[in-house]
Amino acid sequence: MRMRTYEAALTRKENLAQVKAAIRLIEHIGGTVRIAAPTATGMTLVILTLPETYQPDDFLPGLPFYLV
Repeated sequence: MRMRTYEAALTRKENLAQVKAAIRLIEHIGGTVRIAAPTATGMTLVILTLPETYQPDDFLPGLPFYLV
């Protein structure tokens, strides 16, 4: 299965909560979620790896993920 990796730099706690709530579903379809420690400015990097048939908006609509 081919995978694609996406990243988003998030600052809002509710956006991080949305990511954490989706982890089980993303892992169920074979994807992964990595959440880095927040920076001094409050920015948190989220790395999302999904099978190529899925997009971040399928699980986390409206969050600013981009393909890397």
